[in-house]
Amino acid sequence: MLTDYVLISALIFFISCGTLWMIISKIQNSSFSTRIKRVAIYLGIAIIFLIVVLIFDHHSANHIALNS
Repeated sequence: MLTDYVLISALIFFISCGTLWMIISKIQNSSFSTRIKRVAIYLGIAIIFLIVVLIFDHHSANHIALNS
């Protein structure tokens, strides 16, 4: 199982999305200003986007290395 990078990447993605969901829930219930809340949520979404890009980059590099 540890050589199946798609499953490991999916696990990393779901863990990071769950973590972001918990953090966003805490941020929304906090007493921060609405601007700080909005910026923090946008930052979290940007981090998830970066994780997705890195997962696809790793997966494609691994696929090219195995099939060339």
